[in-house]
Amino acid sequence: MLVALLLVLTLAYQAVLLRRGQLFGWMRIDLHARHLRWASGLWLGYAAPALLGLLALQRLSGTAQLPPEFVPLAWYLGVPPGSIGIPLVLAGLAGGSLLGLALTWWRARRGRAPWTAGDVRSILPTSDADLWPAAVLAVSAGVAEELFYRLWLPLIVALASGSGTAGVIVGTLCFAAMHRYQGSAGVAANTIGGALLTALYMGSGALWLPIAVHALVDVNALVLRPALSARLRRRLSS
Repeated sequence: MLVALLLVLTLAYQAVLLRRGQLFGWMRIDLHARHLRWASGLWLGYAAPALLGLLALQRLSGTAQLPPEFVPLAWYLGVPPGSIGIPLVLAGLAGGSLLGLALTWWRARRGRAPWTAGDVRSILPTSDADLWPAAVLAVSAGVAEELFYRLWLPLIVALASGSGTAGVIVGTLCFAAMHRYQGSAGVAANTIGGALLTALYMGSGALWLPIAVHALVDVNALVLRPALSARLRRRLSS
């Protein structure tokens, strides 16, 4: 009974968010920096509901180990818990970061903004003063979105339907749909990114690793590359 109730509440809440196209848009949090307002919305809109739901079902253990509902799918996909280690993840992050920074440098030398998979102009920092609030937003997105879309939403769907596959599909598609403000390219990129983060969760068996990867990818996109691009373009124009 509790699972069914939480499923209905979660899906209804997600439907409202999808229809509005934004998270907690009706709340006016009195913070000067817009990135900090968005970060607060992430904690209130994603992290808090996910943690409360997990607590109600006594499934907080899902943050430390892969829930058994997803283990058969992990084996089927070839990423059973423990098959993905930290060295492999670090190598991938380092390679991707260096490639992104090199591309940013190349575009900045030609007076262009950093390349992004979707239209993220609405969340990019517009000045150096925005960089640290953007970093807070990036870390908040990594924690809150992974709790909600990699653990809570897939888990409650899996518990209600008996299918871990259904849970993963629903969670990944909803995660991508909430990024539709980035355009079709952004939705496609977040669908792929969500699937890769799910595979990382399954292969590592612990949620902290996709949280860390998500946060670092966002810090790269929202802080490091914009800061590098802005400084290079200022130097070239002076």
